[in-house]
This record gives sequence, C-alpha cells and structure tokens, in this order.
Amino acid sequence: MRAAGTVDFGNSLIAALGGLVDIEHCVLVKVMPRHADIAALASRQARHVATRLTEAYVGGYYREDPLVREFSCTESASLAAPVVRPLALNRQSNVEYYERFFIEPGIADKLSIVAPGSDHTAFLSLYKSTAMGRFSEREKACVSAFGDLLAALASTHTKLLSTPSVPREVSIKWHTALSERERSVARLLGRGETAKTVGAMLALSPASVVTYKQRALAKLGIGNQRELVALAALLG
Repeated sequence: MRAAGTVDFGNSLIAALGGLVDIEHCVLVKVMPRHADIAALASRQARHVATRLTEAYVGGYYREDPLVREFSCTESASLAAPVVRPLALNRQSNVEYYERFFIEPGIADKLSIVAPGSDHTAFLSLYKSTAMGRFSEREKACVSAFGDLLAALASTHTKLLSTPSVPREVSIKWHTALSERERSVARLLGRGETAKTVGAMLALSPASVVTYKQRALAKLGIGNQRELVALAALLG
C-alpha cells in the first residue's frame, strides 16, 4: 500500500506476492475508450523485455487481447466487482499475438485481475516464464482469494498516478514561506472568491487582498492567479 502511486508499486507487489505465487512479470494497464496506458511494470530479471512488450501492447495490440475485448471500459459499468481470469487465448485464431507476447518472450502463463473504474478498466496481469511453468491450481486459488485486495491496490495506484501533484519545494513554501494571512487569501481565491468577497470575509480592503495575493505569488515563484488557484485547490 505504501508503494501505491510510486514507481516501486510493481516491484513491491512482486515481493508481497512472493510467499504465495512465483511470477516473472507484473504489469498494470489502464484501458480507456480510445487508448491504453501503462500504470505499473516490474520484472524479476528481464525488465527490458517486459517494457518492450508492454509498450507494444498499449500501442495497439491490447485490442487483440480477449480479456480486454470481454471487459472493455465501455462494459466496465456492468462489471459489479473485480474478477480474476486465467489466460484464455485461442492460439490458432490469433497466431501473431500469441507468438509476439508469449512464445518469443518466453511467457508460459498469464493470470489477470480485472478492476472496473468510472472511466477505465484496470488489468493487473501476472506472468510466469517458461522456466516457471503454468500457474498451479493452488496459485490460482491464492490469487483469487486476494483478488479484491489486489484490485483495490491497483485502483488506488492508478488514481494516485492520475492525481495532479505539487512539487515538493512549492509545497514547502506554501506551508513555511507564506504568512497565515497570505495563505487565507490564497485559499479563498482558490475557491473562486473575488478580491472584493475575500476582503469582506477577512475584513480587508480589495486592494489589500491584491497585495497579499501578489506577495503569495512572489514567495511561491508562480506567475499568475490561475496557477495560484490551482495550487490552492490542491494544498488548501
């Protein structure tokens, strides 16, 4: 959970699952109506291989994934809860896809947790190398038992990734460099108040509100009120 929203999420997940199931690659992909994005990627030994394949996957090949076709984001609203699905690929009907994503990179098996979202569907996929063999029934049962938790972690991670972040130095300045009056003015401006209404709320003249706003802009190193409003919305 501590790694959610960070680049360490995939590696931390592999480590956490180590006592339950042995996997080579861990990939989290967000599928939206018109495109797909990589949310997390980790590999025990061949990260360059996993990176190359996942980039090709989100580049367009994800549309050929039977799991994506079954649980596309257009159908995610009807998916009431996360599901765990093993590899279900007809090798004969999709020879190129199977060769590219399984035979050539040495992947023996895939187990996916599908987590529905409001505007996307998250696919957290665990891969075994050919040296590891296929997932055993015990391993599938273990992953299924923790399916809801894994889906919640995947959803939390993708939400944190999509949340606008504030540079650390700006956050420090907000809390230490600004006076309480400057922060109060910035917070109220961030809520959409005008200099006149802020003045009435804080017993200041509109001109004084503008002065406090200009001081806050200078101390934070930002250039205009629009940036100040966005920053206040995140930090206020």
